[in-house]
Amino acid sequence: MRLMLTGGGTGGHIYPGLTLLRYLEKMYGSIEVLYVGSERGLEQDIVKRTGIPFVSIPAAGLRRQLSLSGLKTAWTTVRGYWKAKKLVRQFRPDVVVGTGGYVTLPVVFAAAAYNVPSVVWEGNARPGLTNQLCARKAYGVAVCFEDTKKWFPKANKVVVTGNPRASEVLEVDEAQLAAARRQYRLSPGKKLIVCFAGSRGAETVNEVWAKTIPKFAEKPDWQLLYVTGDKHYEAVQCSLSDVPPNVTVIPFVHDMPAVLPQAAALVTRAGSSTLAEICSFGLASILIPSPYVTANHQEENARRLVDKGAALMIRESELTPESLWKALLTVLETNQGDALRRAAKQLATPNAVRDLGALVMEAWETRRPS
Repeated sequence: MRLMLTGGGTGGHIYPGLTLLRYLEKMYGSIEVLYVGSERGLEQDIVKRTGIPFVSIPAAGLRRQLSLSGLKTAWTTVRGYWKAKKLVRQFRPDVVVGTGGYVTLPVVFAAAAYNVPSVVWEGNARPGLTNQLCARKAYGVAVCFEDTKKWFPKANKVVVTGNPRASEVLEVDEAQLAAARRQYRLSPGKKLIVCFAGSRGAETVNEVWAKTIPKFAEKPDWQLLYVTGDKHYEAVQCSLSDVPPNVTVIPFVHDMPAVLPQAAALVTRAGSSTLAEICSFGLASILIPSPYVTANHQEENARRLVDKGAALMIRESELTPESLWKALLTVLETNQGDALRRAAKQLATPNAVRDLGALVMEAWETRRPS
């Protein structure tokens, strides 16, 4: 099989595609792959680390309103489409898989121009415009929530699979867990709190943590692993005058699945891949949805867990050192923490990558000679 993967901007669009690729290789043998990403997204670093062939194209978010900036992004998308068509001609994929982000649109549309079947995966409860448009050209759409189907009325086929990350993260072994303990100086005898605000970090969340961290001196049986995001690491370091010994501040974690199973509490955004990991591991979490995303979809994601008693949520507008500390006490020092863990585990989708892989193979079969 010749597979063209696309998706980018944030880790939530990148890691599911990589998980799918590893599954397909495991199940079906050697696969020739080309990853098409955007010129500025995190895929430039994440995908290249894997050694997978990578090409970037121009990509920008489409706007519903007519404006000068809207015309500029439309022109960028057109240039990306032309380059994507050239890549499709040269690589000759059997199937294209798009996992979201602006770059998905020109690649899926280019594939359709040459009658190459595509599968679009949507991780959020409410999809953005890009995937809604791509769905009209795709063989099938995979979603994570049953009620997300309503956003794809013109799609050929919509299947609920869940997030591929839900399957892969459970494959972490004891050697990887031990390596993470050594690397991040995790103490098994302490209650570990892991905090990360998405793959890029978040300024407001970092500001609140800077004021909260000194209180960890009062809780020697707790331990905080605080991941700031590369962009904010230096600023956070400068804002911290006195860091207790049970707090570790780092810019990024590349092996998060080896860290998360050891956490007693997780404080994070509400991206789809993160929620999949929360459910797979049965983690007690405090979700701080990003208010800066399209259609406030992270709060809609978080609601899927909160309404089931599987997570706590603090809106960023309500986030203070006091509200954060109160939530941590609730999770770590009351029975509610155990209730959150049980409810989260019940929402896990361990067969997500298998079901997505089946849809991709089904799309591929439409192109194979009979």
